[in-house]
Formats: sequence, structure tokens, C-alpha cells
Amino acid sequence: MQSTEKNQPAPRVALPRPVDRALHRLGQEISTARRARRLSQEDLAQRIGTSLSTVRRMEDGHPGTALHAFLRALHVLGRLADVVNVLATENDALGMELMREQLPQRVRTSRGSKAGVGSAANTKKSAADNTDELEGF
Repeated sequence: MQSTEKNQPAPRVALPRPVDRALHRLGQEISTARRARRLSQEDLAQRIGTSLSTVRRMEDGHPGTALHAFLRALHVLGRLADVVNVLATENDALGMELMREQLPQRVRTSRGSKAGVGSAANTKKSAADNTDELEGF
């Protein structure tokens, strides 16, 4: 193998158009949020601990910008929780439906756990300890 073959970068794969549009839209939204907070690109770069060129690439929707740069910018802009909430499992309708389909029809007690079931005193004591948690139900 020749040395020129080793130094050649891997061929770039084209991004799907929806992903490219989403990156540009995210960059525009970060730029708008930054300007609404009266922060310069230099200020944002300093606050997220990156270079000015990274902020510019991020706001331009450059696909090579690291995810952590986007997340740190969103954190500084007070929008990180919005991204986390969007990706939360309970907001994933398809994922929740797939999980429901995989739920067992019935759940049987395992043989080892039947031994402690008959102790009524332990059940009453633990129920009394958890009245705060169950109040209102």
C-alpha cells in the first residue's frame, strides 16, 4: 500500500435531505436565540468553550460540527431541556406502541418469591410506612 492511499480521507456520504434541512434549521434557531439574548458569536463561543469558527459552522448547519457543541450551546441558551423532552420515551408514540406490543399477556409469580408472600405483619408494617406516598389514592 502506498503512503498516499493511507492519507486520503474517507469518501463523504451525502446527508439525507431531511437531515440536512434539520441541521440548517437548528443552526438558524440557535443563531436567533443567541441574538435574542444579545450575545455575539464570540460570547457564545467563550461560554460553551469552543472556537468562533465552531459557532459559525454550527449556525450554518455544517454536518461536521460535533453534537456536544450543539448541546452546550442549547444549555447556555436555556433550551437544552426542550431537546431532552422531545426525545423522552413517553413522547415517542411509535416506541411506546412497540413496547406495548411486547408486553407479556400475563406475569406469573416465580417459585422463589412465593415464600415471603404469606407474611401479613410485614405487609401491614410496610403499608403503614408508605402512607405518605399513597395518600390521595
